[in-house]
Amino acid sequence: MPDSQAGASSAGNEAIGEANSGSDGADSVVTDAEPEPLSLEKDMGLSVNNSWFPIMQDATGLLQALGDDFVMTSAPSCVFEGEDKEFAYDGFYVFTNPDGDWGEKDIWFSIWLETDMYSTARGIRVGSALDEVVAAYGESFYWEGDNIKTYSISGVEGDIASPCIQFTIADDRVTAIEIYYPTNVT
Repeated sequence: MPDSQAGASSAGNEAIGEANSGSDGADSVVTDAEPEPLSLEKDMGLSVNNSWFPIMQDATGLLQALGDDFVMTSAPSCVFEGEDKEFAYDGFYVFTNPDGDWGEKDIWFSIWLETDMYSTARGIRVGSALDEVVAAYGESFYWEGDNIKTYSISGVEGDIASPCIQFTIADDRVTAIEIYYPTNVT
């Protein structure tokens, strides 16, 4: 999300390690519990210009909010009636499938971010430190390959049918983010 929207969604953004004064006046460090599990409603989407666009919805509003400076490619869908589409912007990509009934609408199922222009609902963006990812999303992740930290709705490693957020990591920094809802598996 653009910088002007920081804090628009507070899911999982509780402060870690706040100092509290105890009854004896001494400071103690209180840490929050593990962040909330990944949620389809709260985490799987993108906020643009203070509007929330949940994944697996008509892409029209999201694409209008992102602007018309994109290159669109399409191909016949292997799974649905109509065309799968890729909308390539400068530093990010939106992927759609035709809706399952008529193919009249494009339903967005994935966004790939290589820019710090937008962040996840929990405030992680390209350039965030690995420690910030863990603070926001917790320890319930698995690695795909050597550098992709995956948080899935199911929490089950290798569950290819589960919606997920993936963070590509290099030198302990996020270099790409994918918010993904698998549409080609059942």
